[in-house]
Amino acid sequence: MSDCLHCDINDLVRKHLEQNEATDVEEVAAKMAESLADLILSSTESEQARLLAHAIAALGDLYLQKSGAVEGADTTH
Repeated sequence: MSDCLHCDINDLVRKHLEQNEATDVEEVAAKMAESLADLILSSTESEQARLLAHAIAALGDLYLQKSGAVEGADTTH
């Protein structure tokens, strides 16, 4: 494990995909979304809606930045 959770998650997913060539990437994305939902549900009920909104906004923003659709802050670290 490194000091970067983002890198650790990406390494774990990359290894899973390499070891399971028949893996459906849509299923992997769905499982990652399920883990995010579990994380959000583990917070207090009063925080869940805010965390869900933040996660959705962050996903959209990071996707646009990393795809080059918009310029943004360096997201590599």
